[in-house]
Formats: sequence, structure tokens, C-alpha cells
Amino acid sequence: MRVQFRLFSSILSFMATVFIDYQRLVMQAYEQQKENNTLPHGLMHLTPAKLKEECMKKCTTDVSRKDEKVIRDFCGDLNDSKSCQVILQRCDTDKFRPLVNYLKGKSVSTDEKNIELLAWLIDFPGRPWEMRKTITGDDGIKEGVVLNDTSAAAGIPAARFGFLAMPPATGSNTHPGDPVIPEIPIHLSSTDDAGDKENEGIKTVEPSHQKQIGRKSTKILAAAVMVSLVLGTGGMWWWRDKLGSGGCMYWHEDHYEPVACDQKIPYTTVIALDAEKLKHFRKITRPDTITYDAVGKVWYAKIKGKMEYYTWAGEHPEVSGYQLKKITPYIIDVHIHPTVSTKQ
Repeated sequence: MRVQFRLFSSILSFMATVFIDYQRLVMQAYEQQKENNTLPHGLMHLTPAKLKEECMKKCTTDVSRKDEKVIRDFCGDLNDSKSCQVILQRCDTDKFRPLVNYLKGKSVSTDEKNIELLAWLIDFPGRPWEMRKTITGDDGIKEGVVLNDTSAAAGIPAARFGFLAMPPATGSNTHPGDPVIPEIPIHLSSTDDAGDKENEGIKTVEPSHQKQIGRKSTKILAAAVMVSLVLGTGGMWWWRDKLGSGGCMYWHEDHYEPVACDQKIPYTTVIALDAEKLKHFRKITRPDTITYDAVGKVWYAKIKGKMEYYTWAGEHPEVSGYQLKKITPYIIDVHIHPTVSTKQ
């Protein structure tokens, strides 16, 4: 019984909402309010100054302790003695710019603190994101928008979440990279089937044979359910092992590594686990392999006068607040293959 309870607890823990799904829910709620014209004024007319003004105005209403923490984390002021209004007044207006750029579609990703601030501004019910916490689509969106719907109909392009390498199959509820569980087609014979066949001039099955077919169908159905359970459970553990036992990750040399959120790594920032970044975000250690085909697929940063190249968009993995830029033919000509451009 204890083993079964532990297994059940582990399954529930695994089913908890990861941050990328929480972000998707918040964005769906935002897009829904935008479509219904129910957004706050500062979110309808997006500028860093108006967004800051909207935050200060909302601070005059009841603010929970968790909401106060979101505001302190966003502004970088952890002094508990200051009110949220004082913190926001002293908060640099430029800190609101990354969220404005993200909501306007100028960047494909943004920091977790920006998503939490947006969740607070739109009164997202499931806020804030916490480990081992499960948030359903009904918690965040009232008009039936589904969690996995990232189609144009939902108003949120899939590229906003970086699904570039492995887009989900059409009509599927699976996430990119999830193990595929094959569907087993099952046909159950019934008296209605037999009646249809008789009308078509086909000889009907005898009652005794019908019972045998019914037993066989039941066995097939039971076997199919068992196979689905085994494959589903096995796939779940496979995916969990792949992501690691932790709910966070950190940057290690040229890629992200999964880690437990309570584990401390010297001189390293630990962030919420993002399955897409964990799988696809890499630093390109051989820039000379980059060709003109990389335009729109590779991002760069100039840190301390040195060029760096990455396979994923978003914030620099080691320099907080620094957004990576898309590579251009000019960058390739000047910094990667200068001799080639000179000869041409």
C-alpha cells in the first residue's frame, strides 16, 4: 500500500503545471481579455510608462502578500518595510520595457518575473506559479480556451513560446517531444452491426457466435486498456527521467542542466525549468560553421566586445536582462566570414 501511495504521489507531482504551461495560460487569459476589451488601460495602450502607471494604480487596491512578492521581485527591491506603491515609484521605467516588447510581439520570450507581473495585472486566478501546483485551463480562462491550443484561433502564435524545432501535430494534445503512444483501433460487434449487415444482404452471425465475438471484443478492449496504461506510464517516467528530477535548471557552459530547485550552485543562477530551453537552447562553440542559412534561426550577443551565438531566442543565459538578437547577413559578413565578404 505504501509503495502504491508513493507511486500515486509521484505521478501527481509529475502532473503539476510546469512554468511554460503556466505562462501559456496567463497569455491565453491576456489575449481573451484583449479580445473582449476588458484589459486595464495600461495594457490596452502599451508603453513602459503607462504600464508602470497601471501597476501603481492597481497597488491602491487590496494586494496579497504573494502579489507584493511579485512586485518586489520585479523591481528588485526586497525591503519588506516599503509599501508596493513606494517600490513601484522608485522602480526604473525601463524595467517594464521587456514585458511591453513581449506583449507587442517584438520578442519571442521574456523573464519569469514579467509573466508574474502580467498575471497580477489581469487578476489571473492561478497566480503565482509554484512547484508541485497544478493549474487547469478553467483556473485561468473563463471562456473555454484550452491549455494546449496555441493555434491562430486562440490568438497566440506558437512561435511566442519558441516551438520551432518540434511543433505539435495537428489535432493533437501532446507537447513537443512527448513520447508518442500509439492508438489501437478497436471495433466492438453489436446487434446493430448485425442488422446493418442483414440489410446489405450479408449473412448474419448466429447468437452463439455473437457471444463468442462479444467475449473476444471485451478481451481485446481490456488488453488495449492495459497496453495504453503501460505505454502511458512508461512514457511518463521516460519523460520525467529525461527532464531530471528537479523542477529548475541552470546554465552550464553551453547548455541548460536540470537541477532541484533547492540545490545551491555557487556563482550560478537557478531558474524555473523550461522544457523547450532545456532541449534546444545551446551556445554555438564553432561560429565558423554558421552559414547564411542561419539567418532567422540563430541569435547573437556582444558581451564585453566578444561575439556569442545561440540556437534559441530570449534572454542571455548568463547576463540578466540582456536580450539576444537575430543574426543578420551583415553580422555574418563582418564577424563570422569577413574574408568571404571581402573577396565578393
